[in-house]
Amino acid sequence: MRQQDEKIESVLAEPWLAKPANRLPFSVFFVLVAIFLIKPLIINRLVSRADAYASYGLYTNAQRECKKAIFFDNNNDRAWNTLAMSYKNQGDYDNAIITYLNAINMNPSNKVANFWVAMVFSLQRNYNRAIPYFEYIRSRGPETKAELKADSFSYYRSSLVMLAKCYEKSNKPDKMQAVLESLKNTYPDSSRDIDNLQIPDNSAGDANNP
Repeated sequence: MRQQDEKIESVLAEPWLAKPANRLPFSVFFVLVAIFLIKPLIINRLVSRADAYASYGLYTNAQRECKKAIFFDNNNDRAWNTLAMSYKNQGDYDNAIITYLNAINMNPSNKVANFWVAMVFSLQRNYNRAIPYFEYIRSRGPETKAELKADSFSYYRSSLVMLAKCYEKSNKPDKMQAVLESLKNTYPDSSRDIDNLQIPDNSAGDANNP
């Protein structure tokens, strides 16, 4: 009996222990901590699902998963890039451009977004708008061996090829020659890149206007 009285006294000495409702803030705190810890896993799963959907041409599903990931993390490069790519592959160039530019605003060093927004501008024959983004990739220099091992696609080499074409279409032969020299010096076999890559002629006459 004395032991029970002492226990009651100890509870009364700490009133919050006697009131389960007051424990709610602690429960909420632990839930928030748990969400914070697993959030990267959730985002990675969403983006992986988006990539899988996109690989099968299910672009609407990919867009849905990307938007969920962006809701959790607005700076997630993979989500932005996959979302924009899905618009591009649907032929929705306006949304692709907006999304790539949003990705660049969130992270100016997003190499993938810089390259592909320039490619979309090139597809639209808007070469003057494409050039600054290709030039950004050029300014970063060639990829390291480790980078090429992780991703065999060379954004640097492709940007030089595209820059040469964009400068050609924009009637800037001096700049085109400078890019071709850089391309030749860095990649001795680059002549085939120029031969194999075709950009539609600017038959409209005003496509170079930003």
